[in-house]
Amino acid sequence: MFRRQQQSNNESSGEDDESSSSTNFSPLSPPISPPKSSNNMLVKIGRFLNVSAIGVLSIVSVLLFIQLQAVSLQVASEQKQIDELKKTIEQSTSDIQVEVQEQKDLTVVNIAGTFTLLSCIVTMFHMSSHLKKMNQPFVQRKIMAILWMSPVYAITSFFSLLLPSAEGYLGIVKDFYESYVIYQFLSFLIAVLGRGERQIVVDKLAAHADHLKHPYKWLRCLFHPPPEESDEAKANAVLLECQFLAMQFVFFRPLTAIVSFVLESMRDGDAGGFSSPDIIIIMIENVSVFLAFSGLLKFYHAVQDDLAWCQPFAKFLTVKGVVFMTFWQGLIISIIFHANTDDDKSDDDDSNSGSSYSAESIQHILICMEMLFFSAAHMCVFPAEEWEEGYQLKHGGGPTFAFDDFASDVNMIIDSGKRSRIARKERKNALDDAKQSPSFGTMDERNDASLVDSEVV
Repeated sequence: MFRRQQQSNNESSGEDDESSSSTNFSPLSPPISPPKSSNNMLVKIGRFLNVSAIGVLSIVSVLLFIQLQAVSLQVASEQKQIDELKKTIEQSTSDIQVEVQEQKDLTVVNIAGTFTLLSCIVTMFHMSSHLKKMNQPFVQRKIMAILWMSPVYAITSFFSLLLPSAEGYLGIVKDFYESYVIYQFLSFLIAVLGRGERQIVVDKLAAHADHLKHPYKWLRCLFHPPPEESDEAKANAVLLECQFLAMQFVFFRPLTAIVSFVLESMRDGDAGGFSSPDIIIIMIENVSVFLAFSGLLKFYHAVQDDLAWCQPFAKFLTVKGVVFMTFWQGLIISIIFHANTDDDKSDDDDSNSGSSYSAESIQHILICMEMLFFSAAHMCVFPAEEWEEGYQLKHGGGPTFAFDDFASDVNMIIDSGKRSRIARKERKNALDDAKQSPSFGTMDERNDASLVDSEVV
């Protein structure tokens, strides 16, 4: 009974539940809203996630920024090391170039010094031979003064390479000795002709008075007696004129060299034009040189037959060849040097900054080398044996190519061929005459005729 009552209660409660549920899920009833606590929780979670994401991104950005800064510092440090390495390499390269240039300069200086030393040794040996055989002191003193020309040129050029600041002073010494040697050569000719006696020279000139040109009128104040009085007076005036014209060069050449050096030191890099004092100095030098050589040549032409035995022209070439060759050589080198460097001024500056060579340096180097050959040439044309008693000029005694002997042999062979042809022609004519004669001739004549026939064939 109790169970039946309980089942009935359950059924009633079940019906109540179904009725209530039916009433709740009715389509006409409004939706039921969730509770407010759950919504707040979701908002808080979303905010937390946003803040967390922003924080993570901020931390990542800071880490990336720090890493970028570290990389930048490392790159800057490496770039600094690279720049320092470049500077070190450039400095090392420049140092190597400087050392190489110094080695080149030292080599060039050694070569120039070697040639200078050899030139001095050859000249000293030559001068010692004259000192040992001083047979005619009045002549050989002039020769020894001339022989100093090669060492003076070589030594001044060598020290101009070593001391470029002293080049101007050394150039004055060189110019002075050049003019002095020209006068000494004229004195040498006078000493050879007169054997130390001036009057002998005057007498020999007087013998050629008809061929002597009258001296310059502007020098008449130096002549006593006047040249019109006699042939001897004319010869004396001509000799004095030649000496004066050569002597004035000894004074004007160093003077013009000193003035040029002073003007060059006072000039501030401005090139001298046609209105500069350099033109006047050059004109004075040229006039002085012309007068000196006119006097020298005038004397030589007057007595060249009397001096032919000592070959004065060859001696003059070895003396003046030094001056002429060095002058034209320096001019050509200067023209070539400036023609190459004026094309590009920047290249010129770079080349001049790295090299100590210039047109003047090249000229000095060549002079040092060439003076050795001029010293050897002086030994050939100024032998000490020439002033011994009974000396005779030796023809063909020097080194030659023997062209004369070869030509003589060729002429001998040609003459032999001509004689052979003439002989054959004469034999042929004799044979023709024998055939035209009525007699048959002897056996020997017939044999000769047959021999001629065979030769003609």
